[in-house]
Amino acid sequence: MDRMPLLKKILEANDIPSFDDSVISKLELFYDLVVEKNKVMNLTAITDFKDFAVKHYADSLSLLKILKLREGKLIDVGTGAGFPGIPLAICCPSVSFTLMDSLKKRIDFLSDAVRELGIRNVTLIHSRAEDAGKDPSLRDKFEYSVSRAVASLSTLVEYTLPFVKPSGTFIAYKGPNAASEIAHSTNALKVFSARVDHFHSFELKDGSDDESAEKSVRTLLFITKDKETPKGYPRPAAKISKAPL
Repeated sequence: MDRMPLLKKILEANDIPSFDDSVISKLELFYDLVVEKNKVMNLTAITDFKDFAVKHYADSLSLLKILKLREGKLIDVGTGAGFPGIPLAICCPSVSFTLMDSLKKRIDFLSDAVRELGIRNVTLIHSRAEDAGKDPSLRDKFEYSVSRAVASLSTLVEYTLPFVKPSGTFIAYKGPNAASEIAHSTNALKVFSARVDHFHSFELKDGSDDESAEKSVRTLLFITKDKETPKGYPRPAAKISKAPL
């Protein structure tokens, strides 16, 4: 199957809103850019187009079946190769996206990719989250923060919530053990005057009828922050690592 029909089928199978061909073409182009750069720089272990469409695109865009992103500012903390930030930015042109990563080579790649894609709603920042979270121009300034980072939820809370304005939301992309992570994050949420509003678990689907296909359970956690970030947070990375909240 050609790539565009395949990608459309996979997004449809995952109940993700449909997009016109120009959007799908940009998603195809970003795949090409990632795979080409991946030859000289470690961006992803997933290079097969179908796997990429499921595990990167359907996963990143799963947020859109729950939240209608039409305006506001969103920051992707620890964006890596640009997930979920770039697919979301391609599909939500009226939202302002900030993508942050601590590795300059990844930010340089994303800068080139944004230019190639012709998308104008993305700002890129090379910084560690614990440093940027103290920057007055970024602290408590975003309606949304997102992260697909593999860190525990209690750690992610300290890295991501400083960017969220009061009444804003942090959306954590997690796997099947989200309930356990929530239980171990009670203190971290309390420190940041935050609460888990709701969460959604689902299986990523590849669009086929093969019942034996590998199932990947994903969970989106929606965490609301009620007050401004308390003074002293985020702490230095060494403290966050040695003594999680």
